[in-house]
Parts: sequence; C-alpha cells; structure tokens
Amino acid sequence: MNEKLAELQAWQDKALSMGGAEKLRRQREAGKLNVRERVNLLVDDSTFREYGRFTSHYTHSVARLDDLTPSDGVVMGFGDINGRQVCVIGEDFTVKGGSHGVINARKKLHAIQMARRERVPLIWLLDGAGARGQELMNDGLPDVTHFLELARLSGTAPQVGVVLGPCAGDSALVGAGCEFVIMRKGTAMLAAGGPPVVKAAIGATVTKDELGGSQVHCEISGVADNEAETDEDAIALARAFLSYLPQNAWSYPPHVASQPPEAVDLLKVLPSEKKRPYDMHLIIRGIVDAHSFFEIKPAFARMIITGFARIDGHPVGIIANQPMVQSGAITSTAAAKARHFIELCSAYHVPLIFLQDVPGVMTGPQAERQGTLRAGLAVVSALAWSAVPKVTVVVRKAFGFGACAMAGWGGEQSLVVAWPTADFASLPVQGGVAAAFKSEIEAAPDATAALREIEARYAGGTGPLNAAARFTVHDVIDPRETRDRIVHALALSRARRAEAPSPVPKYGVMP
Repeated sequence: MNEKLAELQAWQDKALSMGGAEKLRRQREAGKLNVRERVNLLVDDSTFREYGRFTSHYTHSVARLDDLTPSDGVVMGFGDINGRQVCVIGEDFTVKGGSHGVINARKKLHAIQMARRERVPLIWLLDGAGARGQELMNDGLPDVTHFLELARLSGTAPQVGVVLGPCAGDSALVGAGCEFVIMRKGTAMLAAGGPPVVKAAIGATVTKDELGGSQVHCEISGVADNEAETDEDAIALARAFLSYLPQNAWSYPPHVASQPPEAVDLLKVLPSEKKRPYDMHLIIRGIVDAHSFFEIKPAFARMIITGFARIDGHPVGIIANQPMVQSGAITSTAAAKARHFIELCSAYHVPLIFLQDVPGVMTGPQAERQGTLRAGLAVVSALAWSAVPKVTVVVRKAFGFGACAMAGWGGEQSLVVAWPTADFASLPVQGGVAAAFKSEIEAAPDATAALREIEARYAGGTGPLNAAARFTVHDVIDPRETRDRIVHALALSRARRAEAPSPVPKYGVMP
C-alpha cells in the first residue's frame, strides 16, 4: 500500500505541476493567474473536487509518469459558489496552450453531460488555443456532439464563459455560446482562427486585439457581454452574475434581505423640454435596491439598457430605453440585446421590468439594410413565449412598434403604469400628421397653418390620462410611487406559483 500511495503522490505532483515552472512564470509575467489559482478563486474555500486529475494526452502506449501531459490541459470538477454547487472547466494555457485534444475534449464533454444530469451551473475558464493539430488534424469529420450538449444544457442551468486568454477555434465557440460571456481586457481574444490562421487564409495581418479582443466583442459585435480588467475582476463578475439566478430551471431565483433604493429624486430626473435626453440609469437606481443593479452588455447597443437588479430583495431583469443614445430607439442591435436578455430571464424565472422612453423602431436605409424589422419582431417573439411576470412603466415616449417591443399594452403584464410625463401614440403627432393628412394639408391655402391646426387637434390625446381613459394603462402614478407599485405587482405575481418551476419549452420559429 505504501508503494502504491507513493506512486499516487508522484502522479498527483505531476498533475499539479501544470506546464512546469518556466511556463507558469511566463503566465505570471503576462499578469495572468494559472488555472488552479483561477479555480480556487472562483469557488468557495476548500470546496473544489477535481475529476480527471490524472488524464494525459491521447496515446496508443500505456500512460507513463514521465510522459504525462498534466490533466491534458484542462482542470475539471465541482465546487460551491456562495454555498451552491457548480461545475467548473478551466483550460490550462501552460499545457499545450490549453488546446483541444482527444482526452481534453472527452473531459469537457463529460463535464457538460454531468452538469446537465446534476442540473448545476457550468462555468468555463477559457484560455485555450483551439484544436490540437497533432491529434485532430487527420481525425475525420469534425464532431458536433459537445456543441449539441451545450445547446441542450442552455436554459436548464446557467452557463458562464470567462474568457481570460487568446481563445481560438473550439474554445472561442464554446465561450461565444455561453449565456453570459466575460472577457478580460488586454489578454482575452475570441476568434474562429488566430492571427496566423487569418494571415494564411486571407493574407491579412492583425493583432489579437484587432481580430477579436474585448473591445471588438463587448462594444461592436455583442458576442461578449461584460469586460473585466483582471482575472480577479472577471471571476468576481461570474460569481455576481450567478447570485441573481437560481441553481437551475427547476428552482426560483434566490431572495435576499431588502434594501431601500438610492436617494434619487425621481421628480427631477426628466428635463422640462420633451426632446432633451437624460440618463435612464438614474431612474433605475431610484427604483431598485441600492447598489443591486448588475448591467449586462453596458458597452454594446447603448440605446437600450439591460441588467439584473433586486427589488424588495427579489431578482428582476431590467430592460430600459436610454434617451442619451439615439433617443432610445429600437435598432437591430438593441433588439438583439433585448431579445437575448428576455430569453435569459424567461429561462430562469426572473421577472421583467420594462422602463419605456422609446421613439419607435429606427427607420431609414441603413436600418432597413440591418434587418431592424425582423430584429424587432424577434423581441416580440421572445415575449410571446415568456411566462415570467412583467411590469411596464412608461416614463416618457411610447411610440409605435418600439413601444410594442418594450412590452406595450396586452403583454400579459402584472402591472402597466405611466408617469404624468408619458406621451403615447402609434405614430407621433409630429410627422404622423404630415403623413396621415398629406392631401388635406397640400390642398389648404396655407399648408403650414393647416399642419399646425391638425397637430393641435391631436396633441391633447397623446397624454397618459387619455390612455388611462381608454384603459391601455392600469394607472397613472406619481413617479415616487413606482417602486411601491412594482413591489405590489411582483408580490401579486408570486401567488401564481402553484407548482414547482421547470424549464421553459421553446416553440415557434424565431423571426
């Protein structure tokens, strides 16, 4: 037994040595933690239990200690985050660049399948260089199995991709497919192929940052969600994200102690001039529990705001127009951002709060070329299959299909309220009158006077009290009542929990 234990210790030491002292030194000099430091930082102290510690690279020979590829470049196992179990897959860049080989891939697939079976969140710590050519170059038709398994896990237990290094190929695809994607500034990359592959394929010379750095994907493409400065910051973001969600789709989001909102004077947020912008973040902060707003995709499609928060201690999803950027209009990118967030909240039973100040769907040649109509309809499609409680608050503008996409009347809400500053219409009076009464205006002796007269005729009907009279809002409220009315509506909606939750079925064909 002593001899066998000594042999076991030698294998364990080899596994824990990762890529060796020299490669670990280079990792530190790059300002990066090694994979085992990352895993230990992610999970609660002393909770990690590793699976597949003694795996090595694929070989036809008997595995021997001297030839061992430590953990074959991927650390996998289970631990706790805030007392709840999770599955962790961490790529080790110090071992063959964290590349995707036969055994490495087998471990990852097994982890995905276990996470699906055990119904636990899956966190990827990504730092891998894609396929391992020595093992996969002549491997026949590429295997899609693990991507199918990831798709099947989606919506049943949260998946988080923490991109900490230059990820290409398989690692990049896995990261992009997660439900929440974090990228570390300066070290992370997501790309189908790295700069050498790009050079060989199309002759272009690019840096990792230019090709698929955090700025590209957090600000331009929207493939990633949030940017982090350091490994520690990225891992803290992953832990914070999970705190708003249940363990899986068979449970409800966790409730914590309620906190009063920040001291924001909601009566002074909106400017006196209707067309002047303001920062919607102020209204959010004045409604939700103090310091609980966790914004998702803050740098992408900034005309719309999405993120988690807590109201009365209960997690909610916030979707709000941002008047400071393109007046808060629904663009193709804004719609894509909103649709993804609606589906995320719906999957994990998180109520949705819509704060409307929307001039409509963006129009014009560029908007049409970007497929804005289809993207906007995809938001409504997501709403159609979303069974979570919803609350709509109309702050100011609520025009046309943009208002529909932001959960307009008839969206099966628990509450629809308007502030006294709300302005409703299927078409705005300005511009709408000119289109609807074109012939009458052109036939008038004074076209300008006729336009102004007709605009004045319709202007009085776009306010909130007329909407309340027509029962397209439940109530018109003092802005200071907003939080209290939302708290009441959410408490009302929780009464519908007559049975345990379960994963949300997916129907229809997304526009």
